[in-house]
Amino acid sequence: MNNNFILMGDSLTFGYGVNKNNSWVEYLKNYLIDNGINYTIVNKGINGNTTTDMLNRFTEDVISLNPNKIFIMGGTNDLLCNRPVNSIVDNIELMIKESLFKTKDITIGIPPRIIKEDAKRLFVPSLTYDYCEANLPKLKEFLIELCNNYKVNFIDFYSLTVNNNFIYMDGIHFNNEGHKVFLDEFISKTIFT
Repeated sequence: MNNNFILMGDSLTFGYGVNKNNSWVEYLKNYLIDNGINYTIVNKGINGNTTTDMLNRFTEDVISLNPNKIFIMGGTNDLLCNRPVNSIVDNIELMIKESLFKTKDITIGIPPRIIKEDAKRLFVPSLTYDYCEANLPKLKEFLIELCNNYKVNFIDFYSLTVNNNFIYMDGIHFNNEGHKVFLDEFISKTIFT
């Protein structure tokens, strides 16, 4: 019998900007197959999603699939929309609470930093990059506290991306090498049983 592992998120989970086969979630699928680990990986990342969008589709896209493991990562798009950090944390907390009815095997991804100069030049011009950049470290601290309160795992992609400019495609999304770095960090912090 397959175990369902649902990954909920935005473009960073979806794999925006790289060939689908080069996204970290696809690499994860291949890693599990190659190692004889029996999970059905379902990528529920949607480009542009805020945590409000994720919360609105959470029951249908995650809970209804009877997950054994759940990964949730979001918040960058919220900050790019000038939303407050506490609203992101509240949304993720609601997703954690709903997840706990299905499984205790929950991992929260701490969103990576952005490189605002590259994002302005290579992605799209925006007036909110400064706000996002300033608030991602605050989001990191609040999410770690939330995970500790609920005794769920987290993966700190924010710290992973500090001084790792070479893994970015456009200051927000990741190139092929970045997806490999994400996969390595994910595997090192995740227990498959």
